[in-house]
Amino acid sequence: MHIPTSHSGRPRPLAPAILLALSLAACGGGSDGGGITPTPADPLASYKNQVVAWGSCQSYFSPESDGPDMQLVQALGARLQCADIKAPLDYQQPEGAHITLAMMRVLAPHAPEQKPHLLFNPGGPGGDGQKWSLYYERYLSNGRKETPLGDLYLEMSESYNFVGFSPRGVGASTRLECTGIERVYEVDNTRWGNTPENIQKFQDYSRYIAKNCQKNPVSAHIHTEATARDMDLMRHLLGDERLHYYGISYGTWLGLWYAGLFPERVGPMVIDSSMNFNQSIHDASILSKEGEVHSFLNHSAPYAARHHAVFGLGTTVQEVVDQLRSLSHEVNWALLNSGVNFHADVNSIYTALVAVRLAVEIDKMIKQNKTLLEIKGELLARPYFAHPQMNALFRWMVEGGGDNPSMLEKITSFRSPGFYSESKGFELKKPVWNAVVCNDEALMEPDGNYWVHKAFEMAGKLPIVNNDLVQQPCMYWQRQVPIQKPAMESLKKTPVLMVQTEFDVSTPLSGAMETFDLLPAASMVHVKNEGRHGVVVYGTQCVDATVMGYLLGRKPAQRLTQCQGKPLPLDATSAKAAGQKSLHSGDQSVEPFQDADLARQLMQKLRAAL
Repeated sequence: MHIPTSHSGRPRPLAPAILLALSLAACGGGSDGGGITPTPADPLASYKNQVVAWGSCQSYFSPESDGPDMQLVQALGARLQCADIKAPLDYQQPEGAHITLAMMRVLAPHAPEQKPHLLFNPGGPGGDGQKWSLYYERYLSNGRKETPLGDLYLEMSESYNFVGFSPRGVGASTRLECTGIERVYEVDNTRWGNTPENIQKFQDYSRYIAKNCQKNPVSAHIHTEATARDMDLMRHLLGDERLHYYGISYGTWLGLWYAGLFPERVGPMVIDSSMNFNQSIHDASILSKEGEVHSFLNHSAPYAARHHAVFGLGTTVQEVVDQLRSLSHEVNWALLNSGVNFHADVNSIYTALVAVRLAVEIDKMIKQNKTLLEIKGELLARPYFAHPQMNALFRWMVEGGGDNPSMLEKITSFRSPGFYSESKGFELKKPVWNAVVCNDEALMEPDGNYWVHKAFEMAGKLPIVNNDLVQQPCMYWQRQVPIQKPAMESLKKTPVLMVQTEFDVSTPLSGAMETFDLLPAASMVHVKNEGRHGVVVYGTQCVDATVMGYLLGRKPAQRLTQCQGKPLPLDATSAKAAGQKSLHSGDQSVEPFQDADLARQLMQKLRAAL
């Protein structure tokens, strides 16, 4: 049934605070003034019958800080709509308090009432996908019809209404806040941090996370089961019989959980960069550490070795690894805390290898007894890379400043006598991540010694791996809502499409393949020699035609489609590949976008949410 909506006015304002939401009257039906109100046949009837007041999205954009986005908003006009809906705080007691969920949708350009809605979740847990609908639609509608891929993108942009939303606890929806006044201390997250005092700091912070989150009564209801039910409520209110869905990273966990709860309501579902649904959610943090090691040793380090003349880290993988392992304690700490991630997509590889080169050079000069000021002068005195952009990145890492302390500034702090003894106030940047992980499943191994051993086992494998597995708030978390992850058996008939790269760090191929092997009705696109986490729109015919064809109703030709990844720039052998600078041109001879610069900007915005 299509729920009537209003296309004028602004969306209803968000509940200003969690406590206010909890104080609201029950939403499960009213009383006629006498007697006991009978329980409705459907306990969610009042939520399913609510009128969705679609209106302007202007309140989410600022002309001062969101200039480029404002242009996107203005280009769409009335096709861009926002609304808040109400959902039960606790689906097991829907007559109780409610929360607010924020949606943003882009209507198809023609006959939107006849098109299904494609919902997005970019991962996390805690990723905010509200604006994904805007960026994704603008990316696809920028396709150039004269090219095969561009024409495909345009077909996709015209076939769906796109819906982004802030999951419960996040962004423009009712938010989870975990606050406290405890004092916390700097930790040593290197392989040298295996001391009782340092481990105690990790465990104290873990205890504070659990305590301060669980003081907030909303925290018990921030979990995958509730978010899956939120998506089903959205599906109903949008008027779709089946859920059309694109989930990335944790969004794959969420998608499969939904499929287990509502198998008859699953429409086309893309599972991009898959968590291993056959294992515990707590295994994911271990697998991501293993992914860092595997991808560096088999993708990033070999690339550096093949191009020693560029990166200067050695001509073999072993030489590159030896350079890393030679780093002193303070330099290793500075590298780990420099803000650089060691993912294996093309941009991360370059940033990571430049950071490693900087760390190696700093370490050499420290061992020559040079002062940090002398080291900075030498590092800035000459170019270390022939490529201008790489050299600019190197200099930026040397100079630092503002919110971006340089490695040398990090080392200065590390050497400060009060570095580990000075306290700061408790702060938690990812409350939803902790709540979901701890609520979804009981900790598989509640013994803290297990996590200490595992943390330093992983940190000892490579200096790019930190020891934060020691931090396990779920050891102290009291699960209050009895939920159960759907069994793999319930998913065997689910025809999802999985998309997975060979060297994904956060969700390694091994875990995705284990899940794939247990889903006989599923298909997969495997992108070889690629390390991107979140394929999204890849820019090659093999990947995009299969993924978008599936979303457009065309069944993949085979259960496992093997696609070759794009060559890393320095590996290109032909003049054409060597000159290829667009990450989105793929295997086409003509740029598939009307505006290539806009396409790059939009892809950056999409990937920023991952």
